[in-house]
Parts: sequence; C-alpha cells; structure tokens
Amino acid sequence: MIAPWRSSLGAPGSSPAMLLPFLLVCCGLLAAADPYDAWSQGRPAEAVAPLVAAARADGRWDSWLDAGLAAAAASDYGRAIACLAEANRAAPERSEPRDALRALGAALPLTYSERVGPIALPGVGWAGVALLGAAGLALGGAWALRRGRGAVLTAGVAAVVVAVPGVVAPWLDARVHWVATVRATHALDSTGAPLRALPAGTLLVHPPAAAWSGRVLVRLGDGSLAFVPAADLDPG
Repeated sequence: MIAPWRSSLGAPGSSPAMLLPFLLVCCGLLAAADPYDAWSQGRPAEAVAPLVAAARADGRWDSWLDAGLAAAAASDYGRAIACLAEANRAAPERSEPRDALRALGAALPLTYSERVGPIALPGVGWAGVALLGAAGLALGGAWALRRGRGAVLTAGVAAVVVAVPGVVAPWLDARVHWVATVRATHALDSTGAPLRALPAGTLLVHPPAAAWSGRVLVRLGDGSLAFVPAADLDPG
C-alpha cells in the first residue's frame, strides 16, 4: 500500500509547483536546528550566528547573554564582548552580563546600579512599580484626610525616596551604550585617517549620535572621541 502523501506527490501529471511548498517546508525544518544542540555537542561556533539573530529579533538581555557566552566558547572574543555589551544595554539592572564581561577580561567602570548596591533593590522591577504606586496613593489621598495627614504624607515621601535609587540608577546606566570591536580595527579621525589600533574586543562607549558615512562615533578609554567603521562593531 502506498502512503497517501507519496501517492499524491508522485501521481502522474502532478505539477512541480505542487512539490515546491513541500520541499520548502522540509528545507526549513532541516535549517531550523536548535543552536543549543550544536553548542552542547562541542560546536559552539555553529550556534553563534543563529543565537545572535535570535537576540537581534527579540532584544532580550538573556538572548544576547547566550550569544555572547557561545561566542566566548568558540574563542570569538570580539563578538563575545560585543554581544555581552548588548546584553548589558538591554538590562542594565542585571549583573550577569557585566560579570561575564569581567570574566573575559574587559575593564568595566562601576555602573550606577553597582554604586548604589542593595539600596536600589526596593525600586527595581515590579517592586519599584508597586512602591511608587503606593507612594502616589499616599501623597494623593493624604489631602482628603482630616486626621493623620502628616503621617500619610511622610510615608508617601519615604516610599519615593526608597524607590528612587532603583529607578534612576538603571535609567542612567541605560544611557551609557557600550559597544565593542568584533575584529581588530582602527580608531579614525573625521577624515578617515587612522589614529590608533583597536584590538578585537575593545570596549567603547557609543554616544547618542547617528552613524556617518559608515562610521560610528565612539568614546575611547582615555575619553577622546573617534570614529570606528560600523561593520567592525556589528556582532551579526
């Protein structure tokens, strides 16, 4: 007995156009192999490109973290630093990307979140939202009270003070956009002349400025500004 799908596909007079969707689906299934399988089987280099593509698509910090760790396992130091910098940008309140960067030898300045330390915890995430919501209710509702107004106002102000470090520190950290060279390149002046060599994995700060003529404005470790080819900063 011939299987129904085989009979229909191989029937005399069947159009090649009818076979095309089936072949495309098969190719897609073969191409959609889980990159974590290759990584777990000792081939992390095969996992880097699909993990970077997935991270670029969903923008999640943990996706960028996985891409960076896979690149590190594949000894692709420049791409590893670049992906971990993107992970830190996506979630500056998380310590894992910075821990991985330091483990790879990247010299990182202390972030605002690290400077405030545990003081920021009450204002981070949903705890911060709840705390600020309670503060708003206390400050707004206190004016309707005839008795105890001072105590309620004090409680509302105190809640705001407690929440502020956890809200402001990640916001300030998110404004510092780290990038990294994925390969050895050069810092350039405005004319395109090379200023200095930059090894792969050099961590740089990207000020809020648009790329110009295929170059990205960056701040070097000594605080000076220069340009770097945009392609040399692209982890993809």
